[in-house]
Amino acid sequence: MKVYFLKENLNSYQIFPIPQNLNDFVEMEVENESELETKQLIDFKSQYILVDRQPTELHKWNGNSWVVDKKKKTEIKRELIKNLVDSIDDTAANISARWTRFAEEYKEREAAAIAFKEANFAGEVSVYISSFATVAGLDNQSASLLILQQAESLRTLQQQLAVQRMRKYELKHEALSDEELQRIHDDIIGKMQTLAEAQQ
Repeated sequence: MKVYFLKENLNSYQIFPIPQNLNDFVEMEVENESELETKQLIDFKSQYILVDRQPTELHKWNGNSWVVDKKKKTEIKRELIKNLVDSIDDTAANISARWTRFAEEYKEREAAAIAFKEANFAGEVSVYISSFATVAGLDNQSASLLILQQAESLRTLQQQLAVQRMRKYELKHEALSDEELQRIHDDIIGKMQTLAEAQQ
């Protein structure tokens, strides 16, 4: 039985009717249509041949059988690693952006709390402390101590976030399997999200 494969997309074929423009098609003889479920037409060295289906995109036809194309496999692995590393960097950037969206205010508030503490919690109180104390229901000294504690806590979290982000270099080993790479990535992202939840 004759099958007509479209030259520009060899996965596309028709049996009936016979195509109008045969120049756009490759005509092949097959025993029956069910053969096309396990076979595919390929262009190998400018010759069309019907072969077993390509097992994966990593396989390349060598003239006799499908073999893993090491170059393609390496390219795909590198692309996977790049995507996982980008995901880690993007997650860290998003978390850091949330933490530091009021960075200037945090610095001013911490500087005011340090100055107030150095003055033995006496004298004029900055609006950064008094406004925080009022809404938190604290006295100025307690508010100052809490501001300093929160600033130190944020710095610690930022350091821990940086540590997790640097773990992306664990992924720069092409010998690791895709599953191992994904597992490392997921562990890093999970730990970053835990850090993000710690600083609300």
